[in-house]
Amino acid sequence: MLKTNKLFFGGDYNPEQWSKDVWKQDIQLMQKANVNLVSLGIFSWAKLEISDGDYQFEWLDEVMDLLHASGISVDLANATASPPAWLSSKHPEILPVNFDGIRLEFGGRQAYCAASTVYKQKAAQLTEKLAERYAKHPAVVMWHVNNEYGCHAPYCYCDASRDAFIGWLKNKYTSIEELNTSWGTDFWSQRYYNWEEIPAPKRTPDGTHPNPGAQIDYRRFTSDITLDLFKTERDIIKKYDKVNPVTTNFMSMKFTHAMDYFAWAKEVDFVSTDHYLAQHDIENHIDLAQMADLTRGFANGKQWLLMEHSSSAVNWQPRNYAKTPGQEKRNAMSFVARGSQGAMYFQWRQSQAGSERFHSAMVPHAGEDTRVYREIMELGALLNEHPDLANYETARADVAMVYDYEQMWAMMQDNLPTEDVSYPETVAAWYRALYKEGISVDFVSADVDLTTLKGYKLVLMPMVHMLSDPQEQVFTNYATNGGNLVVGYFSNISDRTLRVKLGGYGGALVKDVIGVYVEEFYPFREATVELSNGYQAKLWGELSRLNGAELVAEFKTGQALGSVAIAKRKLGSSTAWYQGTELTDDSQRAFFRGIAADLGIQATGLESTEVVKRGPYQIEIDHKANTVKVTKS
Repeated sequence: MLKTNKLFFGGDYNPEQWSKDVWKQDIQLMQKANVNLVSLGIFSWAKLEISDGDYQFEWLDEVMDLLHASGISVDLANATASPPAWLSSKHPEILPVNFDGIRLEFGGRQAYCAASTVYKQKAAQLTEKLAERYAKHPAVVMWHVNNEYGCHAPYCYCDASRDAFIGWLKNKYTSIEELNTSWGTDFWSQRYYNWEEIPAPKRTPDGTHPNPGAQIDYRRFTSDITLDLFKTERDIIKKYDKVNPVTTNFMSMKFTHAMDYFAWAKEVDFVSTDHYLAQHDIENHIDLAQMADLTRGFANGKQWLLMEHSSSAVNWQPRNYAKTPGQEKRNAMSFVARGSQGAMYFQWRQSQAGSERFHSAMVPHAGEDTRVYREIMELGALLNEHPDLANYETARADVAMVYDYEQMWAMMQDNLPTEDVSYPETVAAWYRALYKEGISVDFVSADVDLTTLKGYKLVLMPMVHMLSDPQEQVFTNYATNGGNLVVGYFSNISDRTLRVKLGGYGGALVKDVIGVYVEEFYPFREATVELSNGYQAKLWGELSRLNGAELVAEFKTGQALGSVAIAKRKLGSSTAWYQGTELTDDSQRAFFRGIAADLGIQATGLESTEVVKRGPYQIEIDHKANTVKVTKS
């Protein structure tokens, strides 16, 4: 957990892009806006090491001293996110190879292979130099390793990666035979007789795809080997600085999926994240709230830090809409309400050149006489008024939703019953329905323990496709010992190796505990299908029947006519529901509204108004009226 006696406010600072005269202006504007923290040096490797072993720290010394003298703290990065041109020119083998076997070129960022020995050595050397030099600098209050791991080229398929993958497999499986069983390699004559026969799962002939078990293991391997990079650099820093915390910024956004952040969260001193809105989405404040709640889930309910978001438009969406007046304040305070220890941005001053020159900043191209900077000052003043907010956690919700990166990896594969369903979209739909009903949500991983689950009145499992036997037993024990559970369609279909559980889809959790026997999947041909009880469904149906459950709704039209769409079963003092379809937004709200009423789950906000409690504080954000209210009881 990040302990602080104030809320942090600031952003990425890139003084190497500007003259020293601008540095002085920056300091004055930072002080005017109540900026108290900047992230420094994130993309500075080429300025810190101008050739192999030639380190130049004088400019950074000057900036660090200037910031400290001005009362501004530093989140110091070790600059390993973007290797310099001289390194990839001298060692092109550090560059990543994509799914098609093509080596990617220098010129973007994150152009490195996580398995590259050369990259790891050079990154470690730079980290050592920085940590040794700045560990005792009074400006430093935290360390920032790399940047947004896995954002641009997470999966490398070069020979070094393939060799590392084989080593990872040898640690995971006790024998090649166990691997063959796990992956089902007798299909398509894929059986391996020694480890060296195993390829990296690159592109295969048209109309075919790499083995599903190999694919998901490669994603696990990638998250693990990249995490090893972080831990190596983290441990170097800790050798010199045993006081200040070390983190790396996650990317809590719906479309990011390469790293398993629940696993990563165990290795950082505090969770930090970046989040950027999809401005084409008129309800993007709901996505923001979902991802803030998810980040708090990574942090196990503790405080965390928003390390980056935007003051207005970004530069990488098809249409980069600017934020509307007041939107930035609402966005930032929603993060703070949901556990962030402040609001940080990319970046402080908008760049004149480079790929992100049209990405907004705290100080725009037009300077300080702008709406953006005036709103930045207003937000800085608000955060400065309530420093003790940082001392409190966001109130625990009554509802927990299971979120698991491996489910997303499984659902991203080909050859599923339909390409129309989406794990992140289904999770978002369930969250959106609860948000509009004013019901708060915590997120937990599929590896959650029973003690944690027992703290919730209701646990939701949207499309949790894979469960190990021990995981399935945890949710079974929760449901049969007083916990209320909703299991979504296409859940518990396989174990964690992607081998299908036989004897009725959904395994014992759906068939025996809830009591619905699912025989076959019926993806819809129709846009929507009518259900009984006034519900509407889309995308997905099933051939199914009751096996001890009570019918809530059945399919009234379409191929699944007469089959179970929604069922429930009383399990002593609790109830378990099965939702065997994707409900339309209005129907999903109605379904959850009824459950909440049955269980006595109280709403706080409603529709466009969110009300979140954090200790004695209540933060009320009305997205329709464009207002933010912070009160302390």
